[in-house]
Amino acid sequence: MSVALFLLAITVLIFVHELGHFLAARSVGVRVLCFSIGFGPALARFQYGHTEFRLAVIPLGGYVKMLGDSPGGGTDAGLAAESFAAQTPLRRAWIAFAGPLANLLLAWVLFAALVWGVPEEPSTRLEQPAAGTLAATLGIERGDRVMAVDDASVDHWRALEGALRGVKDDDFELVLERAGALRIDAQSLNAQRLSTEPEGAPTVLTAASLGFRPMAKALQIGQVMPQSAAEEAGLQAGDRILSVDGRAVSHSQALIALIQQSPGKELHFRLERGGQDLELVVRPRLVPIEGGSGTSAEGAGSTRSGASSGSRGRIGATLVPEYDMVAVERDLLSVVAAASAQTWHVTALTTTSLWKILWGEMSWRNLGGPVAIADQANQSAQRGGSAFLGFLAVLSIGLFVLNMLPLPILDGGHLLYCALEAARGKALPESLRMRLQQFGLAAVLALTLVALFNDLSRYL
Repeated sequence: MSVALFLLAITVLIFVHELGHFLAARSVGVRVLCFSIGFGPALARFQYGHTEFRLAVIPLGGYVKMLGDSPGGGTDAGLAAESFAAQTPLRRAWIAFAGPLANLLLAWVLFAALVWGVPEEPSTRLEQPAAGTLAATLGIERGDRVMAVDDASVDHWRALEGALRGVKDDDFELVLERAGALRIDAQSLNAQRLSTEPEGAPTVLTAASLGFRPMAKALQIGQVMPQSAAEEAGLQAGDRILSVDGRAVSHSQALIALIQQSPGKELHFRLERGGQDLELVVRPRLVPIEGGSGTSAEGAGSTRSGASSGSRGRIGATLVPEYDMVAVERDLLSVVAAASAQTWHVTALTTTSLWKILWGEMSWRNLGGPVAIADQANQSAQRGGSAFLGFLAVLSIGLFVLNMLPLPILDGGHLLYCALEAARGKALPESLRMRLQQFGLAAVLALTLVALFNDLSRYL
């Protein structure tokens, strides 16, 4: 299933990307000779006009071959006007940019569909904040509801995030249902950022930077890892956790802490499955932890600490919160605004993260390859169609950001060529272009090898 979902996601994203190049080329009169999804021998093909459309055997990419786009390739004199090479730098830049742009537009459409199709959002009721966060120092308690940020009323979590991003000064006011108006001053906010956020982190104000989390009413089991303690005990995806050892649990951090502190012990999970109650005994396994900081995406019992050595309990299952939800009225303007804000936020976060990885400010172990993508595709699909579409939107933005890198083999490199040609008044020498192409290919291969190495380290 992971492989099938991976191929589906990649095929959709590559098709949209190459369709952008194809439509842009045709819009300026460039003849397209081949539109291929995949590489290698063709599984299926058909001819339409001057273009051969192909579905090839290796579904890990695609290409649009245009007349005259190969270095040194000749073109019949009668077809020179339809050649890619004969176009102005601006037209060639438009063709190169249209592919990444198509991926960005796809992400926006998916986010808009998700906003329009979901009649409920998490409310602004807050979970008990973690110790040491700004929310904890302000005395925030579980169940407090944020009513407004400065003068902007908020009635659901997405509106709260949007209002926080719109704060112009570090000094602002929060209005809570229980505690009334709380003034957040620049000094306390900046001190919190210095103590909890990595150096060079984005300065965009978010709920997470305040220590705010949406209140969860219950937890469900998400993905159950093969040959894990959770699978051995009989836990299944979709199980609703009612209590553990007789104690109600509603947010993941408390349950993760309990599991980590209980290696080898019996934990009695009371669950709801298909409308029926049942009790299962789960025995967390003792696993070593590495030094460093950060959290794993694998869920229950997998959070890593800053300790240099030691062991912790782990059951091998993800946790999916059931948030306190409120009904939200949708109109076209709010959908456009929400989709645009989400697209901008994910694009900025992806760009910043990639920049930090490339410059050594974040660990290169954060890069993931095909195995990581397939795993995330499977996990999101298990959470439902909306989660999978959201994953597809984020992945499409990742493809946009990656292709905009100014490496000669990528679309960003072609944009750089066009800019240099426009500035110089003539194209770069062919010998220099070939050397740059080799450099770009080597850089992309290096990134690919790092991602594959990380995949093998995580999953094997």
